Amino acid sequence: MRRLILLGLLAAMALPAGAAKRVTVAQLEQALAAASAAHKPAGEMVRLIAGMELSERLSEDTAERLDARLNAGSEVELALALLADQSAFLDPPASELPATAAPDEAAQQRMLAAARSYVAQTLPRLPNFLATRTINRYDDSPQEVRKGAWPVRAGLHLVDTSSREVSVRDERENQPPTQGSAVWKEQIGLISGGEFGSTLGMILADTVQGKVTWSHWEQSAAGATAVFHYSVPKSASHFEIIGSLQRQAALEGHATTEAGSSSRGIAGIGVRPSGVSSTNTSIIRTRPGYHGSVWLDPATGTILRITMEADAKDSAPFRRAAILVKYGPVEIGGSSFICPVRSLAFSTAVAGAEAISGDAPTEWLNETLFTGYHRFASTTRILNGPAPPQ
Repeated sequence: MRRLILLGLLAAMALPAGAAKRVTVAQLEQALAAASAAHKPAGEMVRLIAGMELSERLSEDTAERLDARLNAGSEVELALALLADQSAFLDPPASELPATAAPDEAAQQRMLAAARSYVAQTLPRLPNFLATRTINRYDDSPQEVRKGAWPVRAGLHLVDTSSREVSVRDERENQPPTQGSAVWKEQIGLISGGEFGSTLGMILADTVQGKVTWSHWEQSAAGATAVFHYSVPKSASHFEIIGSLQRQAALEGHATTEAGSSSRGIAGIGVRPSGVSSTNTSIIRTRPGYHGSVWLDPATGTILRITMEADAKDSAPFRRAAILVKYGPVEIGGSSFICPVRSLAFSTAVAGAEAISGDAPTEWLNETLFTGYHRFASTTRILNGPAPPQ
C-alpha cells in the first residue's frame, strides 16, 4: 500500500500576536532598499522581513539579487530565504512571466496525458536508489533577539536538523509510524512524504473528478515549463487530516493521503505520543478539498514541481497545511534520472484562546533535501589460484 504521510505535532492553538503585512515582491524590494539606505542593523532587517507576507512568489533569482544588493549578512539572507519558501506556493509576479502565447486546448490535453503516462509508467520503474534525506526544521517559537532579552516571536528560525539514508523503495511504500517511533518524537510540524510517486499519483487520480486549468508558462534551466492549476473538491479528496484534541487545548495530528489502492480509500491512523491518556483526548478527522499547481515538461510530461494545499475552510486541525516537491535531474552511474531534490511542508495552527500569551510554536516550515543519490548494489571479487598459506 503506497502512502503519502504528512505528520504534525501541534503543541498549541495560537497565532502570532502581530499579523503580517501582505506585500508584493516589488513592495518588498522597495522596503528593503529603504532599510538598507537607512543603514538599519541586521536585527531590524530580519524583523522587517519576518513581519511581511508575500502575495506573489519570490523566485530564487530575485532572492539572490536582493541578497547581493543588501549584503547584510547570513541572518538577513536566511530570513529572506524563509520568506521565499513561504511564498513558494504562489504564482510569480506577472512581470517575470514569459510573453509566450498559451497553448490551445488540444495541446494542453496532450501535455496532461503525457504527465499521467509519466507518473503511471516511468516513476514506478525508477531503480531502488539510495539517497540522504536531510530535514531542516523551522518554527516561530519565541526566541531571544538579543542575549539576555525577553523571548519574543521574531518569525521562523532553525530548530534542528536531522539526516538519514533512505531508499526509493522504502519511500514509495512509506508506512505510518508506530506509536513511540523516532519520527513522531523528533519531527514536529507537517512532514512531507511520498515524494517518489504517491503524491503525484494521488493528485492525478483525484483531479479526474476535480478541475485542471491552464495557468502560464515559466522559464527554467531546462527550458519552457508548462504550469497548470488544479483543484479537488472535498467529495473527491483522498487527503485526510487526523488530529487529537486534548483538554489543555494542545493538538497533535497527522495527515495521510493514499494512492494506488483499488478502493482509493484512506484508512485513518491516529498515533498518540507516549504518556497521552485517551480519556482526555478526542479524535478529529477531516478530509478537505485541496488545490495546487503542477509544473511539467510540455514535450515529455515529466513533472518538475508540484504543490498541494488543503482548502482553508475545512483544513482543521491546521489553519494552513501545504507541501511542495521539486524534482530535478540527478546523475547516477553515468545516467540521468529525474528525482526529488527538495520539498517543503508549511503548516500553521488554528487560532485559540492562548493566542497572545502562548509561547509554543504556531507556525512550522520543514525543508527536506535529497542528496547523495547512488545505486543500491553490492560488488563481488573472484580470486583465482590456490588459497594463500595460513
